[in-house]
Amino acid sequence: MFEFAPAFGDLLRSISFAPHWLALLAGASALYAIGVRHARVGRPEIKFLRLRAAAFVLGMVTLWIAVLGPIEHYGNQALWVNFTGFLLITMVAAPLFVLASPLTLAFRALGKSGSARLRRFYRGFPMSWITFPPATWLAFAVVTYAWQFTSLTDLAAQYSLVRDAQLFTLLLVGIMFWYPAFPVDPIRWRLAHPLRGLYVVLEMAHKALFGGMFLSMESTFHTSFHENAAAWAPVPTTDQNLAILILWVGGNLVFVAALAAIVVAWLQYESRNNHRIDIRLAKQREAERQRQAALEQVFHKPV
Repeated sequence: MFEFAPAFGDLLRSISFAPHWLALLAGASALYAIGVRHARVGRPEIKFLRLRAAAFVLGMVTLWIAVLGPIEHYGNQALWVNFTGFLLITMVAAPLFVLASPLTLAFRALGKSGSARLRRFYRGFPMSWITFPPATWLAFAVVTYAWQFTSLTDLAAQYSLVRDAQLFTLLLVGIMFWYPAFPVDPIRWRLAHPLRGLYVVLEMAHKALFGGMFLSMESTFHTSFHENAAAWAPVPTTDQNLAILILWVGGNLVFVAALAAIVVAWLQYESRNNHRIDIRLAKQREAERQRQAALEQVFHKPV
């Protein structure tokens, strides 16, 4: 352990090369790249591809920082670093992966038979339940609470397998949570824009409630974690309060940005809808005018 904060060289040496995480990141990146290549065949100017691919790359970089970078190594030595990794996985990487719209990309890349199998899969019972908004909200709330505010945090700091399970499940429930808020893929349950905003606000209020509750505590709730903390880590109470503030403030910033994006998408949707209504009314008026003109020709036709 260090008596002072780790130096830059220590940070570089702390980078992990865990084969299972490297395989997961490399495999997901390869599949996405193959999907982009196939989706562009015959359609080189698909507008969504660049933005979606950029979201995927940023998500992969964020995930790499959280699971293989210094945050992962020192997250087992200081609670505020640990919770920073949680924030990156659930509030940054997860929504970026959702915005990368992998399901839409898969539909564009797969052939007719492959698209049919994929459609049966995501419309089946397991995926229908996984993307059901109350279920995704509840799973996110319960799993994040369990890994952050129970003894599971202490176990994850001591055992690598538990730590891997912690990181993977946080990523999974994070992606589940953000799908109803940003339904860019053709999932079964598509909330109206006001309900998407309410969905995010409820989780924002939930996190604020628990954040305020734990900030008011005078004792630490991760005793064994702090007993094994690094020498450079803050005192336990400061470490705990700093960790909660990182989750609370950082999470609220993401929630506010998400709400702003939902409002903008809502306004754009209403604008497009009003434009379609105007076009339909104009066509109806033109059809009525042509009908009236035809009737006038019939009844005023000279004998």
